[in-house]
Amino acid sequence: MRTLLLACLMIAGLLSAAAAEISGEIVSGLRVLKNEDVSSKNITLYRGDYVVFPVTEGESRTLEVKGLEIKHDFPPKEGGKNYVKFKKTGEYDFTYGAVKGKITVVEYDQPNYHAVNAQEAKEIIANISPLILDVRTPMEYAEGYIEGAMLLPVQNIQREYGKIVDYKDKPVLIYCATGNRSTVTSKILIDNGFKNIYNMRYGIAEWQNNGFPVVKGK
Repeated sequence: MRTLLLACLMIAGLLSAAAAEISGEIVSGLRVLKNEDVSSKNITLYRGDYVVFPVTEGESRTLEVKGLEIKHDFPPKEGGKNYVKFKKTGEYDFTYGAVKGKITVVEYDQPNYHAVNAQEAKEIIANISPLILDVRTPMEYAEGYIEGAMLLPVQNIQREYGKIVDYKDKPVLIYCATGNRSTVTSKILIDNGFKNIYNMRYGIAEWQNNGFPVVKGK
C-alpha cells in the first residue's frame, strides 16, 4: 500500500523530498542502506543516488532491478564499484539475494532547491555570480570545467565542508557530468543549512552540447 501511494503521488507530481521516507543515509557522498532497509522490501531513493547495499563479511548477494537494467554483485568483483546509481524516477521491482520488493525513486525537491537547465545556469552565473561547484573527479575537471568553478568532488563534501561554509546564505550553482552527483550534493548542502542551491539538472554535458565554453585544466 505504501509503495502504491508513493508511486501515485510521484506520478501526480505531489511527492516532495520532505514527504518521502528516504531509505538509508548519506556517507561520503553515497547512500548507504542497512539490512532493515532491504528487509522492509520497500526502499525509497532519490534520483541520482549512488547506493550501497548491505552485505555481511563472507557473504555475496546480487541486486537486480527490473526496468533499470541493474544487475550488480555486493561485494563487487575485483575492480568493480561498491555502489549502483539510480538515474530515473519510477517504481521498480527488485531482488537482492532472497529478498524481493519495490524500489521507488523520487525527484529531490525542497524550497531552497532549484533544478535549472544549462541556459538558465548561464544566466544565473551572469546575473548573480554564484559560487560554482564542480563535484566531479579531478580527472573529469581537468578535461574541461566552467570558468570560475571550484572543484569539490561529492565524496569529499562532508569532510571538506569548511571550504564552503561561508556560502550558506549565498547562491550556489552545482554541476557534475549529467546531474546525478550534483543532486546528491544539493541535498547534503541543504541538509547542512544552505539556503539557495541551484542544480544544473543535466550537467556539464548539456552545457557543452549548447556550445557554452569550458576551461581546460593544466
